[in-house]
Amino acid sequence: MKKAMLEPRHAVCMLIMYMIGSTVVIGVSTEAKQDAWMSILIATAYAVPIFFMYARIMKLYPEKDLYEIAESVAGKVAGKVIIVLFTWYALHLGALVLRNFVEFTQMNVLRETPRIAVMIVILSAAIYLVKSGVQTIGKLAVFCLVLFIIVVIITVLGSINQMETYYVLPVLSTKWGVMLKDGYNIFTFPYAETVLFLTTASAVRKQDNAYKIYLWSVLAAAAILIIIAVRNILILGPAMASASYFPSFVAARIINIGDFFARIEGSISMNFIMSGIIKISVCLFAATTGIAKLAGITDYKRVVFPVTLLMMALCEIVYKNLMEMFAWLSTYRMYAIPFQLILPAFLWIVGEIRTAKAKKRGLSTN
Repeated sequence: MKKAMLEPRHAVCMLIMYMIGSTVVIGVSTEAKQDAWMSILIATAYAVPIFFMYARIMKLYPEKDLYEIAESVAGKVAGKVIIVLFTWYALHLGALVLRNFVEFTQMNVLRETPRIAVMIVILSAAIYLVKSGVQTIGKLAVFCLVLFIIVVIITVLGSINQMETYYVLPVLSTKWGVMLKDGYNIFTFPYAETVLFLTTASAVRKQDNAYKIYLWSVLAAAAILIIIAVRNILILGPAMASASYFPSFVAARIINIGDFFARIEGSISMNFIMSGIIKISVCLFAATTGIAKLAGITDYKRVVFPVTLLMMALCEIVYKNLMEMFAWLSTYRMYAIPFQLILPAFLWIVGEIRTAKAKKRGLSTN
């Protein structure tokens, strides 16, 4: 039976939605204030070489996923350790993102709804997508991205009357050290979290250009994040945008486009949740396939439901409250380094060495 493969446009849209998923809810760059757009550009500059490293790993081991690559590079024993680490990261990140959206929903949309009910609704959609396969996630990502862009355009055009241009002045008044630090923060969340996309790499055809997939996705995500960040600042002001837990939603509540769009924040909320489902689905897919690999189960779909229950349980205990959720971001920026940088760099360097040796042996044989 021929394996279903991921179309390049689906992969790009999936990566874009993955990057803007929880980021547009929580917001980006709290210290750079009116220069948040510059911090996003700096983060993008950080991300491009790292994304090329991820793409190079895919090229060294075409049509293999992250876990297969780990065993090829490190062997059975050390490879299993790497698989355990990435599986934990996928499970933990999925729980963190799920909690982001649960807190957002409870605080702004469904205040009287129990937390467990919100989790069940979101995870039910994620379970369906993961069981349907990564191709279905990619197709949904295309639809969600188009809808997301339409809503962003509507909110930007509809909020022109509420915008104050002096909020972005003076330009580049923030110290470069602050912007560089903010850029690193945005790099770790959300850019480098795309390391988990490598768990879907077996669905990317060998002839497809992984470099272009990563490059187009990061440039498009950066453009969207900059537009959203500038819109929020122009509406709320830098101080309010930095102080708000969910700045995009707060900005949306101010927008009033006639009677029909008088409460456009409802569309914003649905957009947020759809983007969150895409990101949670990728994390759930990565965690599920990792556990299936460790357990020697050939069909990962058999363990989707148990892994979902683990993610739900972890989501419940990962934070005590909303303030702790935002406080964790400073710790996360250090916690994520091994998963986002160190382990991928190890796989890349060893992969390059082994590829060079294999080519050398081939030349000497000829």
